[in-house]
Amino acid sequence: MFRDGVERLLVFRVGGERFGLDLRSVDEVIDAPAVQSIPDASRTVLGVATIRGELITLYDPRPLLRVEGRLDGAALLFMRDDRRVGLAIDDVYDAVAIDEAECLKAPGGGADASDGILVGLVRRGGELIGILDANALLDAAIAGDGDKQ
Repeated sequence: MFRDGVERLLVFRVGGERFGLDLRSVDEVIDAPAVQSIPDASRTVLGVATIRGELITLYDPRPLLRVEGRLDGAALLFMRDDRRVGLAIDDVYDAVAIDEAECLKAPGGGADASDGILVGLVRRGGELIGILDANALLDAAIAGDGDKQ
């Protein structure tokens, strides 16, 4: 994850928790689009949205991150296998640069750690930011892994 000892993270909020993803993994940040639910979809599928004429599946990270609350503020867009997908979030903060020495190891033993989604933690002021692996998070969301919990 770290190159040259420094990583730039896009920090965002889901529920009451702050998370960060490698800034290079995110294609775009948009205001929350209107979402049409899909019957019988997994818990990680929030629904589909039309963004600039393109139908995009919007995923819900809450079951995977074990976070409660509403998602109504924004969405992160990614390219996955030649198609765009979205991740619903509450709010976006600034991009921050963190040094590898600041990164604490992810707590072991939990499903998040074993799935490789949560890869570390960093403390900024009084806040703890969970560092996520974007590929592992999107893979789990697309696979519907939140249904296992």
